[in-house]
Amino acid sequence: MAKTPPELKETLQRFEPEVQDLAAAVRAVVLDVVGPCHEMIFRIRKIVSVLYSTTEKRMKDNVCLLVVYRDHVNLMFPRGVDLKDPKRLLEGSGKAMRHVKMLTQDDVDKPGVRALIAQAKKRQGLGKPATPLQRVVTMVKSRPAETSAPVWPRLF
Repeated sequence: MAKTPPELKETLQRFEPEVQDLAAAVRAVVLDVVGPCHEMIFRIRKIVSVLYSTTEKRMKDNVCLLVVYRDHVNLMFPRGVDLKDPKRLLEGSGKAMRHVKMLTQDDVDKPGVRALIAQAKKRQGLGKPATPLQRVVTMVKSRPAETSAPVWPRLF
């Protein structure tokens, strides 16, 4: 299993240990299939989102992402609508995004999960890094500093 970086461990501490372990297990599978990539951690109110991309253009070249909720983890695919899903794991009704809901370790090991990640990695249009990565590059998206309230009242 891939070692969880301290930045991610710290971010996941808001969740129960079972959810932390589940997120680490899903991350390990993603990294096993995708290999060295860019990983960006976002803290969004009560959830945590972790993007995996082929280049430093994390949104444009996004392969998949994890969204960690209070009691489960979703493995999301930005172009999931284009993936072949013979095991019928994908959920969602949006225009392009699809996800696989992970409630237990058994869900992580389901046949078909790795195949979906491998397909997403081969998606047409994904960029290639200028120099091949030797390791996972982890970055935390920090929140902007709180600004003081404006002197004048906001009218609209």
